[in-house]
Amino acid sequence: MIRLLAALLISLLAVQAQARCQGVDLRDHLDASQSAALARELKQMPYAEGNHWIARKGARTIHIVGTMHVNDPRLNGVMRRLSPVIRAADAVLLEVTGPEGRKFWETPEKNIDLFVIRKGPGLSEVMSQTGWERLSRAALQIGLDPRRAERIQPWFLSIMLAESFCGPRGFRPQNGLDERIEQVAARAGVPMGSLETVATAIAALSRGSLADQARLLEYDLASATGNDHTYVTLREAYFEEKMGSGMVLEKWQFLANGPGGPRERQRLWKNYTADILDMRNRAWAPRIIGTPGDLLVVAVGAAHLPGREGVLNLLARTGYRLERAPF
Repeated sequence: MIRLLAALLISLLAVQAQARCQGVDLRDHLDASQSAALARELKQMPYAEGNHWIARKGARTIHIVGTMHVNDPRLNGVMRRLSPVIRAADAVLLEVTGPEGRKFWETPEKNIDLFVIRKGPGLSEVMSQTGWERLSRAALQIGLDPRRAERIQPWFLSIMLAESFCGPRGFRPQNGLDERIEQVAARAGVPMGSLETVATAIAALSRGSLADQARLLEYDLASATGNDHTYVTLREAYFEEKMGSGMVLEKWQFLANGPGGPRERQRLWKNYTADILDMRNRAWAPRIIGTPGDLLVVAVGAAHLPGREGVLNLLARTGYRLERAPF
């Protein structure tokens, strides 16, 4: 198993997006009825817009910043505006700090069960024949034996094989907004902390049954162009500070093209978002509230901000007053 982990990590580092990005912003291609449906959904979503919010309660102020984990030149201007707030903070909270992340990846074998399927059926037994054939071809393209691939956790295969051609792939540092915020805080000597560990973040990706994870993997592998559309839509929605609209269209993409029938797709999507967003948000909220300091900066992926179980609404439920701030 250790040799398998070493082999797949080497394969991951070798992965590069070779094809040309085919993605478009799906919001630009909605008809009138779809636009109206989107507006209705967004009306029901708390804090659907805004990448920078300020939560206040008594003498305490918390700046909540929605981040993008990969590089984009537009982040240069964002950092010019955010840097003074970061330097003045009593503490900065990130999903996982750089040192903690690097420590995990130095010895991933200590958490080998997060990466490999030790017992029970392999992926060839739980995937459809079409899905397994597609996975086998994708694995061979990066030099990974399908017999090894079938014992790798689906979340990891998705990162290795199915990410968009419009963005970077894998775990390499990408100079996203999180990393930029961390760099400014480190230079200013501002204390930093993590809201979770790498292991707990990965566990959220693999919380569902192996069969459900395999269905999601099949969806990820099915259409590089579809993945491109989702990536471009989320990216452009982010820079327009309308992350909620990107998230709704991502959901629509899955419900239209995901595995199984409509009810199965609804179930899979509900469970997936509960695992990777809602449950993590609920775990983070007490850590945010319990961190000492009168001025905090909290930087988490922008998808964690909107919604009833989003970080912003969770803080509002505890008595914080929220106002949108420049981004």
